[in-house]
Formats: sequence, structure tokens, C-alpha cells
Amino acid sequence: MNGKEAASGKENIVMRALYLMAIVFVVDGHTTLGDMFDMSSLFRYYSFHLMLFAFGAGYFFRIRGSVAQDILARAKRLLVPLYVWNLIYGLGAAFLRRFGGFEIGAPVSAYTLLLAPLADGEHFVWNLGSWFIFPLFLAQVLYMLLRRVARLWKDREEITFSLCLLLGCAAVEICRAGRQELLPLFLLRTLILLPGYAGGVLYRRRLEKHDNLPTVPYLLVIVILRALLCVRYENLAYLLSSCTYFDCGAFGVYFGGALAIAFYLRIARLIAPYVARSRLALSISRHTFDIMMHHFMAFFAVNAVFLVFNMLEIGAADFSVRSFRAAYDYNYAPGGRTEWNVLYLIAGLILPLAVAFVSEKIRDAFLCALRRIRK
Repeated sequence: MNGKEAASGKENIVMRALYLMAIVFVVDGHTTLGDMFDMSSLFRYYSFHLMLFAFGAGYFFRIRGSVAQDILARAKRLLVPLYVWNLIYGLGAAFLRRFGGFEIGAPVSAYTLLLAPLADGEHFVWNLGSWFIFPLFLAQVLYMLLRRVARLWKDREEITFSLCLLLGCAAVEICRAGRQELLPLFLLRTLILLPGYAGGVLYRRRLEKHDNLPTVPYLLVIVILRALLCVRYENLAYLLSSCTYFDCGAFGVYFGGALAIAFYLRIARLIAPYVARSRLALSISRHTFDIMMHHFMAFFAVNAVFLVFNMLEIGAADFSVRSFRAAYDYNYAPGGRTEWNVLYLIAGLILPLAVAFVSEKIRDAFLCALRRIRK
């Protein structure tokens, strides 16, 4: 079943299944006891999961009017909610530091409200996952600009992708050499993501119609190649948020990422019929922005429940109040049992859906009131 056959109306269910897996990997990777689905490190999340998001976004690329109109449309979709939630989380972090004794998050200032969401994005901690949004926005804009001049090479998608890949490889090698100061962090992040985004467009325009090899040998070859790559480089994972730990170089980053994307694209085809019948799975895959934005706060909410149990002396006796207030990545697990990671994973996926539901109702009510005022 290809992407067109899996589409329900205008919605591509295969890509919905791909987004579903990608956001599960992101949330699980941020839990301190996570990595439940990395196949014994064969597919370590940090070697491909954000590239998988960039690929999915690129798959749906289209030109939206003039250059200015295109940029404004993308900014409205990504940057406006980024700044709204940055303000909310900034005030929330300030409140918790002032009245809760917390040590997490930077103080509210002109820099943290206006520039930090673009330059860094990790400053208020409880919305830490939002750092990814601006580099994704910039990757979309850079690719859009490239496509507008692609007539110089007769709009050959392979050439456009190759240019993006060269930029990405250069950025990876700069980071590998420890010369991150040569470019701003947000630009390094963007350039490294750019080949993933371009790869999504290349797949839709050129490769998808040829993606029909038999599933079992196809997946087997990918697994063998990925295993050989893991043996060669020992560690394919890297930290895109800080642009560090690129031990595998550009070849490992992009060839390893391509293998992982190809693997999970085929898995997405296999599970697409089941995703199409699950309202919860579809809802999760449609709200990846919200989950990326709010899953750290969901972890905090679970810890807060354990804090209450500890204070009431009805459980969680070894809960560390100090770590809860000072460590951004503290996830309490009774007895240190890794099975408790499932609770944080579920909360990180479900609670942001509730936030999205409430915020959508507030937004709709606001727009309705605005229309009435205009009348």
C-alpha cells in the first residue's frame, strides 16, 4: 500500500503513522528511563528521530504564494504559537521559582521572551522540546528559497537535494571538528536538518513510486546495513539540540538516518490500516507540535502526583523533593524500576492532547468574539 492508497480523503495515513512513531520516539527518548523501542540500540532515537520529523514535513512541502506570503504562512503556523507558549511557560517558570522554591528555568527578560526561542529554545525547560521548531521553520524557508531558483537547474529534484546535503554535511563536519563557534547554533541545527527536509520532497516527487520492494528482504537488508554501520562507528547518535557528539561524521549521520527513515516508512505502511481505525493514534499524530511543546510539563505533572503521595505518606517514600525542584530531567521511579517509564511516556503523549483541546477551544472562542466585534 503506497501513500496515495493509504490516504483517507486528503489525509495520508502512512505519514500519520510515521509521525506517530516519531513523536513516541521523541517523548520516550526524553524520559530518564526510556529507549524502549530502539531495538537494543540498533535504532537509537538520537541518530534519526528529528530527521524523521524533517522528512515528514518535507513530504508535504508546497509553495504558498509569493516569498513573503510563504514565509508569513509558515511563521503563523509555527512561530506564533511558539512565542505564545514561550510567554506562558516563562511566567509559569517565574511563578514556580518565586513561590515553589524551584531552580529550573531562566529568568523572564527581553532576551528569554524575544530572542531565546530562536537562538536556543531550552531556556524555560518545561517547554524544552520547543527548541526544534525554529530550526524546522528555517529549514522550510531555506528549501522554499532554493526551489524558487531551481529553474536554473531545470527543477531537478536530485540537484536540489544534493545542494541541501552538501550544506548539511558541511555543518556536521564543523560540529565534529569542535568549531561550532563558526556559525550560530540555530543555523547549525537548521543546516543539519535541511537534507532530511529535502529528502522528504525527493521521496514524494521521485522515489515513492519505486518504493515497492518485498517487505521482508527489504527490512532485512536495512537492518544488516544499519548493524554494520553501528559496528563501524560504535555510536550513530548525536545531540542536535547542542550540535555535539557527532562521532560518526556526516556519512554516519545521513546514511544512518536514511536507513532508519526507510525502515520506519515501511513499518508505517504496515501499521497504517490500524492507525486509521484508532482515534487516539490519529489524534497523537495530528498534534505532534503540541506534544513536542508540552511533554516535559507532562513529566512534571506526573512527578507532582508522586510529590503529593510523598507528602501524604501514602507512597513514594524515596521521592526526592530536591531533585524535583533542581533537576529538569528528574523522573521518579519507585524502586528505580524501569517499568515506570511507561507512565511518563503515556503522560507525555496524552496530557498535551488535553492542553491542545483546551487551547483550541480558547482560540476558537477568541476568534468568534473578534468576528462579532468587527460586525
